[in-house]
Amino acid sequence: MTRSPRRYRATVAYVGTWFNGFQFQQNAERTVQAVLEDAIRRFADEGPVRVHAAGRTDAGVHAEGQVIHFDLPAARDPLRIREGVNALLPWDVRVLDAAPAPEGFLARRDAVWREYRYRWSRAAVIPPKDALFVAAISAGAEAAPMRAAAASLRGRKDFSVFAVKGSGGRGAERRIHFADVEEAGDEIQVLIRGDAFLRGMVRSICGVLAHVARGKAPRDRIAQLLETGDRALLAPKAPARGLTLTRVHYGDDVSREPTGSETPGVLRDQRDR
Repeated sequence: MTRSPRRYRATVAYVGTWFNGFQFQQNAERTVQAVLEDAIRRFADEGPVRVHAAGRTDAGVHAEGQVIHFDLPAARDPLRIREGVNALLPWDVRVLDAAPAPEGFLARRDAVWREYRYRWSRAAVIPPKDALFVAAISAGAEAAPMRAAAASLRGRKDFSVFAVKGSGGRGAERRIHFADVEEAGDEIQVLIRGDAFLRGMVRSICGVLAHVARGKAPRDRIAQLLETGDRALLAPKAPARGLTLTRVHYGDDVSREPTGSETPGVLRDQRDR
């Protein structure tokens, strides 16, 4: 008698520094997907396992709340899945939780929104504990112009100008819920939430925002790019190490949204957003 496969959903975190992105590639030796599939296959001990993610992060990009789904031949205790798979994973990727998924659940299709954080530091020396996760920016960089530029991102728009060339085109409209710029001490962060993102879009946007913060582009540069689609106005992409996929939200998630009482412009703990 053939057993029906059981689908599971898991939250995954990883340090992207030594990965060639999330998605498996024939010419890339180490990807997050390949490492996860190998560990889950060894844990299940019943043939190959295919892992699907909510978002395909690029090489060097990190994740705190990536969501995946995968099928196992038979039902397994979620705690045993988490502990067993983590015992087989390298130090730079971990399964944070696992649970049975609803019938037909697809991590990518069913996501309501995704949230990314980009971090810059104006410090003369970035401490080793932050070095893998923070991009350097000049000491004179200002958050206020960056905040003004980021305001143009909100809403449903054609973001193809920010996408990797050739990956935009038809279907390039996306809705950005917010792009909040915050600072504390030497650090500047942007937290950006959207229904979905085009390939390379977030790093491209952050590259422009960094130019604005350094005074190398006007405050209306984002608006100009969205209006004209002129790629000559783009800045170099922000380095991958500063970007983290923080959270993916689904319709069945229960979470506390910001009340609006927090002080704007000050870094906040984003875990409950």
